Amino acid sequence: MTMYLITAPSGAGKTTIVNELSKAGWWNECISHTTRPMRTGEIQNKTYYYINRGEFIESFDAGEFAESVTYDGNYYAIANSEISRVEKLGKDIVIIVEYDGYTQIKRLYPDAVGVFLYMSKEDCMANMLLRGDSIDKATKRIKKYEGEMHNSYQYDYVIKNVRGKLTETVMIIKYICRQNDNN
Repeated sequence: MTMYLITAPSGAGKTTIVNELSKAGWWNECISHTTRPMRTGEIQNKTYYYINRGEFIESFDAGEFAESVTYDGNYYAIANSEISRVEKLGKDIVIIVEYDGYTQIKRLYPDAVGVFLYMSKEDCMANMLLRGDSIDKATKRIKKYEGEMHNSYQYDYVIKNVRGKLTETVMIIKYICRQNDNN
């Protein structure tokens, strides 16, 4: 069983790709806890475990998280119990994280495979607007693009997710999974 840590700038398609591979049975995703508000179409205990700030801080102080970060004014974390739950399912594990979360989990799970996905800055911006982010929110997030790209060399794999080529990107990640399962 292999743990995959997926990171990408906002709007680069990481959630879409992880969902495609999860639906196809390639892996099981660890669900993050967050204090951010639920977006239209998201589902409690499936998209995220939505909790309030007080609950988050209590869990953090109790050492219940393998990693935790603050992003865009909200808290995000992967609970140790969530990793254990997904491990018991017997398939590869995938966790969507940003760079700080990636480094925290790599310290705990040094054999985890890091995959950095990216798109052009313009495509990331377009995707955020198409999914309904406000122009202000998308502009704020795109300002982090260069910094996120700067850390890409820290990952085992760096993959460009080309607009309109979702199938090809998914195939590349399937190939990476096959190679890691053979090692």
